[in-house]
Amino acid sequence: MNNKENDELFLANKEIALQNLQREKRAAELLIANKELAFQNKEKETRAQELIIANKELAFQNKEKEKRAEELIIANRELKSAEDDIRKLNDELERKVKERTSQLEIANKELEVVNKELESFSYSVSHDLRAPIRAIHGYTKILAEDYIDNFDAEGLKVFHAITRNSKKMGELIDDLLAFSKLGRKQVSFSAIDMNELLKIVQDEITEEDENVPNYIVNILPPAMGDKSLIKQVWINLISNAIKYSRHKAETIVEIGAYQKNDMIIYFVKDKGAGFDMQYYDKLFGVFQRLHSQEEFEGTGIGLAIVQKIVQRHSGLAWAESELDHGSCFYFSLPSIEQTLI
Repeated sequence: MNNKENDELFLANKEIALQNLQREKRAAELLIANKELAFQNKEKETRAQELIIANKELAFQNKEKEKRAEELIIANRELKSAEDDIRKLNDELERKVKERTSQLEIANKELEVVNKELESFSYSVSHDLRAPIRAIHGYTKILAEDYIDNFDAEGLKVFHAITRNSKKMGELIDDLLAFSKLGRKQVSFSAIDMNELLKIVQDEITEEDENVPNYIVNILPPAMGDKSLIKQVWINLISNAIKYSRHKAETIVEIGAYQKNDMIIYFVKDKGAGFDMQYYDKLFGVFQRLHSQEEFEGTGIGLAIVQKIVQRHSGLAWAESELDHGSCFYFSLPSIEQTLI
């Protein structure tokens, strides 16, 4: 073999070695590519499983949404039914309220008519009774002036009984007239300085009553009301406090006030005879008395007048008492601030 052939053989072997090296390199690349492909396939399988789970979860959620939607539909139906029921109940209630209001208006009108008739009757009766009472007074005066010396002891007793009872009847008639007039009197509201009004009442009572009390007077806030009517309330309550303290060693009358919500509460407190609270229902009634005429004089209308005046001012009158330990009478009037609202 010559040199030329040897060179060709060497080149051929070198080419074959290079090709083998390239094949090995390609085989290594293919191995890496296969591994990468296997990894990707595994990732795809994992993703596929995750998608399956997600689809199941989504299907469950859709099923829950459908269930919730059905529940909402049922709830909406029930709500609509409830709203319809409430609407029917409101309509029925409104109808009943209108009927009741109409009935109350009719009853109030009838009551107003009855009250007016009663007041008119009371006024007429009281007015008509004045004539015979005046006649009795006149005749007893004549008897006292011309024939009193001719009476024996029994005659004098009868004469004084007639005089005393005719005087009492006159007082009853006057009080009844005053009570009946309250229903017709127009209430004129204005701000009342209670401290000033109370001073006037105290001075008037002191002039008429020998039993001068020891007053304990607190500062009184003003209120809205008819001054002349409220003056009568003070006169009646303070006069009662003095009268029912007559048999006590000392007459103490405490007067004060406090505010509760939109009302001013005034009170007159004494340490006199008091009364049994079990008879409270009779306290403000016309001609109702909780003490005998012999123990304490009176007609039994004073507190009824107090209650009627206070009620015409949209207030309340009430009392607390303990027998032989005194009483406390309260009455409420609108505050000035409430009236201005």
